[in-house]
Amino acid sequence: MRAKELRDLVISALVLALAFGIALSGGLSAFERPDILVFAVGIALVAVSLGFVCHELAHRLVARRFNYFAEYVMWPLGLIVALGISLFGFIFAAPGAVMIQPRATAGGTISLSNRKVGLISLAGPATNIGLAVVFLVLDAIRPALLFTLGAYINTLLALFNLIPFGPLDGLKVFRWNKGFWLIAIAGAGGLFVAQRILF
Repeated sequence: MRAKELRDLVISALVLALAFGIALSGGLSAFERPDILVFAVGIALVAVSLGFVCHELAHRLVARRFNYFAEYVMWPLGLIVALGISLFGFIFAAPGAVMIQPRATAGGTISLSNRKVGLISLAGPATNIGLAVVFLVLDAIRPALLFTLGAYINTLLALFNLIPFGPLDGLKVFRWNKGFWLIAIAGAGGLFVAQRILF
């Protein structure tokens, strides 16, 4: 991993944790209780930033397995917007994305097929679903707010990214294989419903 990519991931993860911490603490009123804000940011570092980093690295890993160039690139404006909106007590974040390009080889350029794009796109939400399950198991073994939020936030990340619209992963998966998209969205949706019933 190049230094710039690592820097972009770290900055994005820290800003996301701060934005989620502010939103979870009530927006602007969070600054009246710095102790609660610090606690919320700490939880967000694990519950949110871990899910975000693993999501992006999953895209990157699968793309590189297909021998594509893949690198996470931060979107500064998206991070600024996330921080600004968090002051009102809710969150919308577009911190950046993994940029993927075909590589030129001796036999010619490796094309970006629908199947490969679909699998690369599915890797991110699938990772969030996996993390949500891990957090749920940990919460069942030893109930804790960190585990509850970790499961809930990773489930929401998977659901949001699986929406078949615009630049989201869901549209690329849907175009490639509607069956796989349906399995993924049903899995994330089932986790969401289960958590609403349990918690």
